[in-house]
Amino acid sequence: MLKTVEVPVSLLDKISKAAKAFEELEDEMDDFFLSKDAVFLDKIRRARKSHTTGKTNPLASLKKDLCIK
Repeated sequence: MLKTVEVPVSLLDKISKAAKAFEELEDEMDDFFLSKDAVFLDKIRRARKSHTTGKTNPLASLKKDLCIK
C-alpha cells in the first residue's frame, strides 16, 4: 500500500542539488578516464583524421547498417 509522506521543500532542494553534483562528478570521471585510455584516444584520432580528410560514409549507409529507417 502506498503512503504519502510530506517532505520540506528545502530538503527536496538539497536532494536535487546532491543528485546534480553526482551527475557532474560522473561526467568528469568519465572524461578523465577516457582521456587516459590509449585505445580510445587512438580511435578518436583516427576518426578525426578520416573526417578531416573527407573519408566519411553517408548517413543513409549508417542507418542501413544499424537497421534504422
